[in-house]
Amino acid sequence: MNKLLVFIFSSVLLASCHSVNYADPQPVFWPSVPSFPKQLQGSYPLMGMQDGLVVGKQTITIKEDRAYTLGEDLILKRYQGYWIVSIKKEENQGWEVYAADKNNGIKKTALRKNEMFKLNELLGREVVFYNSEDEALPLKIKRREFKKILKAHFEGVEIK
Repeated sequence: MNKLLVFIFSSVLLASCHSVNYADPQPVFWPSVPSFPKQLQGSYPLMGMQDGLVVGKQTITIKEDRAYTLGEDLILKRYQGYWIVSIKKEENQGWEVYAADKNNGIKKTALRKNEMFKLNELLGREVVFYNSEDEALPLKIKRREFKKILKAHFEGVEIK
């Protein structure tokens, strides 16, 4: 699980792909975990720093200059056997959502801009909308729709 946290937050810092943002932490209407489990709390090496990632009871600090707080800009949930981490985007453009399965496989919904329509097809309704600058707006989806996306990613089903 320690490797899981390091990888998730490394991905947040280094991700260059176009990720799908959600209007709400996922899954919606599901209880969040109130604090990080004791076995996850501590310091971890990240990007060449011995204690580049510090996990406290309620916070995560990355390289002493980026801090996330549970219940504010970081939501941790346990859902369908996965750890779901929702991180509020700084530009207030929704939430990036990461999921880790029991085998520590980590996924996030990321598609090329010209493939965003695949989410509409997977969910059977139009969920992808664009603003005036042709940027995808955060998805407003239901819990069962998130479950479909989660299942598609972890079972190796390509979103078509």
